[in-house]
Amino acid sequence: MSLRRPQPPKAEQESQYLPAGPPEPQVFEEFDGVYTTTSRPGVDDKQMWWCDGFMPIGRRFLRTMYGVGPSMFDSVRPVVFFDFANIGSTPYSVIVLNDGSIVIVNTQTRVGSTVAAAGTITNPSRATVGVSQFGSTYIIIVAQQTNGYFLWDGATFYTPGGPAPGGGTMPLAIGGTAVETYQGRVWVINNAVVTYSAPGSAKDFSSANGGGNFTSSDSFLRARFTQVKQTNGFLYLIGDSSINYLSGVQTSGSPPVTTFTNQNADPEVGTPWGATPIVFSRNIVFANAFGVHVNYGAAVTKISEPMDGVYNTVSNFGSFLPSTAKAIIFGKKVFLLLLPIVDPVSGQEVNKLLMWEGKRWWASEQDVALNYINYQEINSVLTAYGTDGASIYPLFQQPATGFTKTVQSKLWDKPGSYNLGKASTRLWGMFRYYSPLEPNLRISIDNETSAADVQSDLGPLDARWLTAGDAEAIWRTAGGADASWTTSGNGIVVLEPTAIAQNGVLSGLTVQTEAADMAIISMMIQNSVIEYKG
Repeated sequence: MSLRRPQPPKAEQESQYLPAGPPEPQVFEEFDGVYTTTSRPGVDDKQMWWCDGFMPIGRRFLRTMYGVGPSMFDSVRPVVFFDFANIGSTPYSVIVLNDGSIVIVNTQTRVGSTVAAAGTITNPSRATVGVSQFGSTYIIIVAQQTNGYFLWDGATFYTPGGPAPGGGTMPLAIGGTAVETYQGRVWVINNAVVTYSAPGSAKDFSSANGGGNFTSSDSFLRARFTQVKQTNGFLYLIGDSSINYLSGVQTSGSPPVTTFTNQNADPEVGTPWGATPIVFSRNIVFANAFGVHVNYGAAVTKISEPMDGVYNTVSNFGSFLPSTAKAIIFGKKVFLLLLPIVDPVSGQEVNKLLMWEGKRWWASEQDVALNYINYQEINSVLTAYGTDGASIYPLFQQPATGFTKTVQSKLWDKPGSYNLGKASTRLWGMFRYYSPLEPNLRISIDNETSAADVQSDLGPLDARWLTAGDAEAIWRTAGGADASWTTSGNGIVVLEPTAIAQNGVLSGLTVQTEAADMAIISMMIQNSVIEYKG
């Protein structure tokens, strides 16, 4: 006779459609950039459906973005255009106002002066003015007008036909929409015409000394060149629908003649938005009507596919002229594009900063409404600036509560798939606070048709002082203001398991806050299967 060893009872199954035990929670912590090209359920588990005002710095590190710093310049007249350059080691901003006057501001002291009177620039706009510099000796300003070539040496503003620095006369009949220095020469573009100076000169465009010009007759230049940039040993002529590059510049002979090679990089991708081409890590990044592109040497590649779902949501971009900048934010170099979109959460049209650090995309606003951006580089530090038309501000400078930060996960169909109905029952979260200002989070548990709100009163580990009778003691400063006490430590707050109630086939998270400075480390929701959709 054989004996059978008793067997333990079978584990109770939570659902007849899934293995025993509670399903794995849905975890939101990779933060690997935004991807709006697909549907929200189609987003990869590591990515975000939308991220606005949070910066995805790394895994388990999604930090709120800073706001503007104190204004660099304020004006009673609208700011039309601004750019940056330097004379010697002194950094300046060149500002064009809507009356055609030019103001130059020392960005260290923030002291400015009007160097050119109203009417100097005819019909000024960001599409008709350009700035560059000749070494650190002159700031070059061009405008699209008959006599539109100006120099400033830190003391004197030189105008067409007037005395030139070092003797002689400033050139006449030179003007354009953009200017660059390359191989010791000044290059000015004006529609399909490229004009270049004699070697080693910022004021001599005479053909007798090696200056000159040429007009492009290429079929792929549909209308005009919109920007000119040098990088990586080449001069790029960016057209409305194409890109060319110049190289091998040399001047020889008597009389001297300047020669160079002019080759095409792409015959069908360019940009009509001359304020968008920017040098980024030796490459040129620019935007046009169907996305953001990078010119790697002689190859143009679109890089903004993750933003396709929001990029063209405003018809004809509302006739807005997009612009770009770059900045160092939380130790990372970031490309910024200012573009009007329909916000996918609020449904409102708004100018957003679409942002890219070489891998990930996300978006942000600032605590002022921006209509134009540019950047300054000092000692390899990049600072983005923006204007609302009245003032110019450095961007992402200090913790701010003046704009809403929003992040959305994908919509998960787990556990199982979309043939199963689920109940979302628990929420967990882990956060880090760097500031006590506006710490609350608004969390909604989303399904395929609606959202259930969860209000979270979180804070950066605030300390309270109590009397012997357990009443709260009030401490005041010498000025009579209530004192705020914060515990020491790393500022990490773990949200206690929170009961939630949301049923559906799909589930996801939306988090919004005006917190000045905090980071989301991780969030989780627990789903249980409640029905078979069959």
